[in-house]
Amino acid sequence: MSRRPARKVRPAPRPPSTPTVAPAAEPAAAGGAAADSSLKGWRVAFVVGVLLTLQVGLATRSLVQENATVDEVVHLPAGITYWQTGSFRLYHHNPPLVKLLAALPVIWSNPVVDYRAASWTTEPPNKAAFAHEFQQANAGRYFELFTRARLVMPVFAVLGGVVVFAWSRRLYGVWGGLLSLSLWVFCPNILAHTRLVTTDMGATAFGVLATYVFWLYLKNPTWRLAALAGLVLGLAQLTKFSLVVLFGLWPLMALVRIVSDSEWRKAIGRTVLQGLLIVGLSVLVIDAGYGFEGVGIPLGEYEFVCQTFTKPVPPGVRRPRSSDQLLDGAYRFRINRFRGTLLGRVPVPLPKHYMLGFDDQKLEAEGIPNKYLIGRNEPVGPDGDKLQAYPVYLNGELRQESWWYYYLLTLVYKVPEGTWALVLGSFAVLACSRRFRAGWFDEFAVLAVPGFVLFVMSIFTNINLGLRYVLPIFPFIYVSAGKLAPWAAGIAVKTKRLAAVSCIGLAVAMTAAATAWIHPHYLAYFNVASGGPDRGASHLIDSNIDWGQDLINLRRWLAENAPNQRVGLAYFGQINPRIFELRGEGFDWFLPPPEPESLGNNPLPPRYLLDPDGFRLKPGLYAVSASLVQGLPWRVYESPYGIYDRTRWVPYGVWTNAFGYFRELTPFKKLGYSIFLYRVTPEQADRLAHYWGRPGPPR
Repeated sequence: MSRRPARKVRPAPRPPSTPTVAPAAEPAAAGGAAADSSLKGWRVAFVVGVLLTLQVGLATRSLVQENATVDEVVHLPAGITYWQTGSFRLYHHNPPLVKLLAALPVIWSNPVVDYRAASWTTEPPNKAAFAHEFQQANAGRYFELFTRARLVMPVFAVLGGVVVFAWSRRLYGVWGGLLSLSLWVFCPNILAHTRLVTTDMGATAFGVLATYVFWLYLKNPTWRLAALAGLVLGLAQLTKFSLVVLFGLWPLMALVRIVSDSEWRKAIGRTVLQGLLIVGLSVLVIDAGYGFEGVGIPLGEYEFVCQTFTKPVPPGVRRPRSSDQLLDGAYRFRINRFRGTLLGRVPVPLPKHYMLGFDDQKLEAEGIPNKYLIGRNEPVGPDGDKLQAYPVYLNGELRQESWWYYYLLTLVYKVPEGTWALVLGSFAVLACSRRFRAGWFDEFAVLAVPGFVLFVMSIFTNINLGLRYVLPIFPFIYVSAGKLAPWAAGIAVKTKRLAAVSCIGLAVAMTAAATAWIHPHYLAYFNVASGGPDRGASHLIDSNIDWGQDLINLRRWLAENAPNQRVGLAYFGQINPRIFELRGEGFDWFLPPPEPESLGNNPLPPRYLLDPDGFRLKPGLYAVSASLVQGLPWRVYESPYGIYDRTRWVPYGVWTNAFGYFRELTPFKKLGYSIFLYRVTPEQADRLAHYWGRPGPPR
């Protein structure tokens, strides 16, 4: 019997594939699964590795060309004392994790540290004096020690980059992850702080890591993920006090998840228990990070100074004294509000210096009443309760009150145009293209931290010191930008799709070009629309452009271009230029004359007392930091002069506009965009002579 061949059945035609984004876990990649087929497995890992290696290379090449910034000068010695003494009393203004890690390779180098000095034995220790003594004792290898410490910092950038890629890939596919990672790698603001021994990059990396792990927990609420979330939350709290916002944001994220998911509502009891586990483990990690120093002190026994934790001192109550002027002033007027209450008897499950450091930061954020800064025997004037803070600067105005829009403008000035195009494009896709965004809860989880941090920093703090205070929002914004990849790949018309992909590629290339252009001076980056770094100081100062990082570059420039020329140097930083003399690399320098009105009650350097004719601007070469040109009050250094100043290492104080008269002159060069060089002619010196009235110091 013959067998007839089976009839072939033609499969029904498939409908055109449409890109979708799964809200739960691995989404369909941009344009369907085929869109990611060219990058799978080891190829993805290779590309990610190349990008992160490039970022580490750029950061490393930059960090060896600039010296320690204002905050680094204190952070590193503090970290060394943590290892050597087991106490966290020095500079508890910030948590210790970053300082501990950065100090580890320096400890192995056996730096010279004097624990007999008054700067250490006083209570609290004088962090600035201790840092200056460390600097002087280790002058011969000071910059080299900082290089070793700084080489640790790119680890945080790698950690943050891995999280940015992983989170974006889960939401938007491989190409979305690579787009987000590219923005992270080529961001000049991330690179600026990747090189520094400060808390900002550590907080940025651990902030996004902790929130990512908590998001994973909310997607799959297991005990294992709850425990992991608690551990990384504790590590995040050990980087910077500002991440305490996570204790408020995470419950909000959980509440949104409960409201949106019926399965979650059925397990409220388990959720509460897992939440307690997260909090408990985070507290345990914080305690361990501080070596359990001072854990369990009753709340009422602390000497707090911020408004939140204190109340006015009742009549007849004796207050403690402190060698620190600010603390001593605060003790006169405020007392722990929990003292004498039931809460005051409760042992605090957190370390002593975590509590005191948080109190310090809270006082800074609230603002300091004028009466805290007057002597004990001086009368309190009508402005005693008026708040003052660290002087802040924006667009040519220097004042002590913050602007609510400061951080928004800072982002406008310091984020590259290419990045702005992608971020704004991702917001447009989020608003208008439901097909290419993740689930609404996932989008909320990504953008909750940036929105909340910007709101709190803009409205509820008096801190306008630099973009670094909102740096932790960057990884979340870059994750969100990844949705542009599936959007572009999902455009049906080929020509439009190619145009969209080309625009995205061009925007990334613009960001990379901006980073290459400013290299190695990442702190000084300003985008072209704002006028670039040459005009940066007209918009922002301090850590936005001039954080004292170019003193070593000034010495190099003088050695090459003016080896035998004396230079007037007014430097915004915490490294005494005399360090080069101790290293055998000294140059001839002196402090330019400050405006008389800027001195206040501060003493004059002895040179002006010995040489009254020197108290005026003379023709010659001058180097002045951008922040001081714009009038920022600071501590300045004088070169040794005779027997009177030979042994003095600590700086002198000047108030606002001490060197503001240089704004009337045009610098012929800007070193790293942070130190302005001037050649003052006899005619210019005569024109500016009115600032001093007549030769000689003020009466």
